[in-house]
Amino acid sequence: MAQDGHRVTGWSRWQAAGWVARRELLEFVRDRRTLVITLLLPMISYPILALSTTLGLRTGVMEAEARLAPTKVTVAVSGPDAQGFIARMRGMIDATEPADRKEWPAEAVFEEINAAVAQEVIDSGAADLWLHAERGMLAGLDSDRTVSVTVQSSTMRPPTNAVRGQFLALMESFIEDARRRRIENAGLPGTVLDPLALRLTGDQPRGELPVGEIMNTVAGGVLVLLAVLTMTGAFYPAIDAIAGEKERGTIETLLIAPCSAHEIVLGKFLAVFVITLATLAANVTSITATTAVSLRLLAGNAPQSLALTTASGIAITLIVFIGLAAVGAALCLAVTTAAKSGKEAQNTLTPVILLVSALAGAALLPGMQANRLLPAAPFVGHVLVSHAAFTAAESEEATSIAWPLFLSLGSSVAITWLLLRVTAVMLTDEDILFRGQDSAGPALARPSRRALPTLMQGAIPPIMGLAALWYAQAFMPKDLLVAIPAQQAATVLLPLVVLLWWQRVDLRQTFSLRWPGCGDGLSAGMGLAGGALLGAGVFVIGAAALLALRGDGLSPEAKGLSERLVGLILSQPWWLSWLLIAVLPAVCEELLFRGWTLAAFAGRQRTAGRVALAVLAQAFLFAVAHVLPERMPQTFALGAVLGWVTITTGSLLPAIVGHLVHNSMPLVVLFASDCPPDMVLDGGGGGLPGIDAAGIPTGAVLAAAASVIAGAVLIQAAARLR
Repeated sequence: MAQDGHRVTGWSRWQAAGWVARRELLEFVRDRRTLVITLLLPMISYPILALSTTLGLRTGVMEAEARLAPTKVTVAVSGPDAQGFIARMRGMIDATEPADRKEWPAEAVFEEINAAVAQEVIDSGAADLWLHAERGMLAGLDSDRTVSVTVQSSTMRPPTNAVRGQFLALMESFIEDARRRRIENAGLPGTVLDPLALRLTGDQPRGELPVGEIMNTVAGGVLVLLAVLTMTGAFYPAIDAIAGEKERGTIETLLIAPCSAHEIVLGKFLAVFVITLATLAANVTSITATTAVSLRLLAGNAPQSLALTTASGIAITLIVFIGLAAVGAALCLAVTTAAKSGKEAQNTLTPVILLVSALAGAALLPGMQANRLLPAAPFVGHVLVSHAAFTAAESEEATSIAWPLFLSLGSSVAITWLLLRVTAVMLTDEDILFRGQDSAGPALARPSRRALPTLMQGAIPPIMGLAALWYAQAFMPKDLLVAIPAQQAATVLLPLVVLLWWQRVDLRQTFSLRWPGCGDGLSAGMGLAGGALLGAGVFVIGAAALLALRGDGLSPEAKGLSERLVGLILSQPWWLSWLLIAVLPAVCEELLFRGWTLAAFAGRQRTAGRVALAVLAQAFLFAVAHVLPERMPQTFALGAVLGWVTITTGSLLPAIVGHLVHNSMPLVVLFASDCPPDMVLDGGGGGLPGIDAAGIPTGAVLAAAASVIAGAVLIQAAARLR
């Protein structure tokens, strides 16, 4: 196996990683077919996209202009006053200057017909409309009363919208002419109806495309495509990096080389990252050239402000997508490490690429720009920040791009580091590397018994839970009295039970079903009390951090959830609300995340590095499972703290107690207050009684910090007794 005990630092470590990276790059360059697909595909993708978009826009505008162009309108007129109406209409048309015939038809034809054949005339298409002029119609127009006229059209050959609109514009002018006649008959000057005459000087502007709006809209779609193609750049190199080594039988030779697993993973990552960056560079180069051509085709000489906005947007996109390339390369490498062969790696990575495209597309949804923490999310945040760079100069209310850019890059570094550490752990896990008995046998054959679930099995229930949460939300009842148990059953218990049935494990070891410490009353009490203090302290500190960061600017989803939870608490007995909001989630979620998932990630041989990764990874999945972005930072902190508690005490019970107390805090504050304001569970205390946008009182924060310190001390004391 790789020499994990071999400790090198500084330049030596980078030399080892560079040797591995050089080896991988040479292998990639030799495969010319993959090289062409990876690097040259973007050079033809964007011109095709731009050409089709430009032609489509031009065609659409031309079709719209053709539909709205002035046309000939034929009106059949019947009735006793038909001749008088036609004569007056023609007189009005002849007296109107061409400049005043706005939106009129190109030619208006009025023909007198017999009412008996009028319907046949419009049904045959000989006339577009039929107007019946009753006796006394003209006299009514010259008097002070309102004349009602119905214009009929054929149901067999209905007129187009252009015909309708142009006829109505013509009739508006006819009505205006009737008003002027009435003014003259009353002995008043015609200027009574013209209080202001306004004229614009200069040439009449041509109808031009709103290039700025079009480019901003197109930029969103191009950025999503750029994210997918950048990920594609890491697709084949990542498959060959480790899965290909397994398939060729050379992974064992590499693992006994005089370098650690972390150095091997770092070297392979650098190779995949370089290729992904090359793909990104090819994409951005093609985008820049394509954008210049598109601007010329759409608008001739584009405005200088638009050109500067586009140039700055491309520059920021290049910076942001370097972070995306790093995360993508590390993600592909981690996913393919779990595969036995290149075919399996390709089948596994394909849905990952689809997931990335979905996340990237989600950044274009309305309201995403308002969330200040969303730039930290992988792929969603990258596209969000890049798209904001294109729209920032066009919007006077646009916020600074500096904070989202910093948050996105910092998050990319952290996520990449975490993925590489996970990959190194998987590379030295014999269950993943060699598979053993679990890799063969009938498709539906259950694997043999084992003490703990495998690393891959640990991630399956949370992923199944997220999928179940998505599909089940359409069927979930709105009444939280039923929705909370149903959601816990569908997204937590059901995936866990399925995996427990499939992979038979030692329940006591997997779920840490033992008293904390050495099992006596003192150590058990210290462990449980420590968990309770940590849960309470994390809630208050998380609420203070949320209010400091967001104030009272919670999303409508978070506010809606808060209102529903408060309604549940106030409408039900306290013990029932407590069971639903605190007890049930604490037990179910701890069994899944600090039980099954943490045990699988930590494994049997628990080194300090692997345990730290296990705690962070399960906390990340725990945060993602709570969906709402406002809740994720505090939920991640709670998951990390409770993961540490479980590992330190060797028991799940303190984590259950800590989670229970954490979720009970809003109920305690609510019942202790005279007014029932909104609150946010598992995600901060914004809106709790006595807690407003001004922040939590300093004394409460200090007390919470003391509670966390005291809880950590008790947990460590219980661990020493163990």
